[in-house]
Amino acid sequence: MLLRPRRSPAAGYRAADQDFDALIGRIRRLAAHRGYDRDALMSPMLRRLMPAKRPSKDPAAETAELRKRLKEAGLDANALDYLLRSVETELDFARLRLT
Repeated sequence: MLLRPRRSPAAGYRAADQDFDALIGRIRRLAAHRGYDRDALMSPMLRRLMPAKRPSKDPAAETAELRKRLKEAGLDANALDYLLRSVETELDFARLRLT
């Protein structure tokens, strides 16, 4: 199970950019997986945030688009943790689809 870093209450309820980086990396990994099927995603929140197409040859533009989409979603720490867990679960299902 992934451990999420603890922040002080003074840091507020907004997700930090470093948490976005971890989520962006996992989302890109899921979208690039051969067993990924967008229609089979179980989490509606994750489905809204996932890119509509497979990763292209320009990772910087896709990362910027994902970061913008995550910031516009206004995620708090609980939603971010939920998304991180959902991506890991979907990666497991993508691996199982290939077997």
